[in-house]
Amino acid sequence: MLKVVEFSLTLSNFLLQNINLEVQEGEFFALIGPTGSGKTLLLESLMGVFPSNCQFKGNIFLNKKNITYLPPEKRGLGIVYQHAALFPHLTVKENILFGFRYKKQKKNLKELDFLIQKLGIAHLLNRFPNTLSGGERQRVALARALVLRPKAILLDEPLSALDPNFQEEIRELLKNLHKDLNITFIMVSHNFSEVLYLAERGAIIRNGQIEQIGTISQIFNHPNSSFVADFVGVKNIFSAQIKKDVAIINNTLKIKIPIQKQKFLNYIAIRPEAIFLLNNRNNNHLENCFTGIVKKIFRKGFYFEFIIEVDSVEFKSFLTKKDLIEMIVKEGDKIKIGFRAKDVHCFYEKL
Repeated sequence: MLKVVEFSLTLSNFLLQNINLEVQEGEFFALIGPTGSGKTLLLESLMGVFPSNCQFKGNIFLNKKNITYLPPEKRGLGIVYQHAALFPHLTVKENILFGFRYKKQKKNLKELDFLIQKLGIAHLLNRFPNTLSGGERQRVALARALVLRPKAILLDEPLSALDPNFQEEIRELLKNLHKDLNITFIMVSHNFSEVLYLAERGAIIRNGQIEQIGTISQIFNHPNSSFVADFVGVKNIFSAQIKKDVAIINNTLKIKIPIQKQKFLNYIAIRPEAIFLLNNRNNNHLENCFTGIVKKIFRKGFYFEFIIEVDSVEFKSFLTKKDLIEMIVKEGDKIKIGFRAKDVHCFYEKL
């Protein structure tokens, strides 16, 4: 549906470099990365909103049509910004209908009414943006984008400027809209937890380049670099000697891994939730079991993060408050940890 081919953009001291990606029709796709990685710049490039002092090359296709040099209003795309970007001097209804000033298509009143009801904003139509909550403003911005029947909706950090309660509300709304309208969504986010909930596929962007692209599950469970692993919350990342079904850390600690056919692998990654604190639990199903020392315990909201040292290697694991109370474990205690071989992910990284 939407295809980006060898797209590069230079802007003063920043470069989007050799971007290649393809988004399928009806897909919920995420552009993911830290602040300043180039996510929004890429999203605006898809929309045709180019900074005046930039230079770019490459091509952007929508349904096989080259839209690289088309103005935003002729691309067939809609965009919703982080702060909604509503016109303060227009009512909600006037904001929603604003795009028709630049479109030849007729207003479909039945479709307009459907969207207003679907988004729950019928009672807001005569109000002005400054009287709306953050969640209400985002609902209006979505209505304004959807009413023109775009082929895809671009979402620039749609949740990040909202209070937590409104974040949950809009997250559910986006999921339901995608399901009910079967429209393509392309969302920018630096929050991997919201991406996990909403998106089907995504691309990790780092310093203007795509670091990894695939299903969200693939990125989450099989990161292809230490950067991606760290970004998606893998706390245990180690350089290692990898020989068939064993990884050796620091020349001493041997870890059983799935049999590796690929050569030159030199890193392993283990998600913290895959590492169990055993105490007296049955560990027959775990190929890797070690005894270590609890070095630190950190409270992280509703759970605790443990750092356990095994042969000078520090492993990180999560535990709920209930489990912590049941285990009666504290800093300085000896404890057994365990994890399955199949939960060890191996990858190559240039040193």
